[in-house]
Amino acid sequence: MKTLILLALVIVIGWVLFRPITQKELNRYNDKDNWPDMSL
Repeated sequence: MKTLILLALVIVIGWVLFRPITQKELNRYNDKDNWPDMSL
């Protein structure tokens, strides 16, 4: 049980540290049209 709680805590801390922070990163992260051209 203790291991599960620690694992969840590590995942949450990692998500908070590595999420996009700057406005440029947020725009790129939220842009739905960021896929390469797939019309072959």
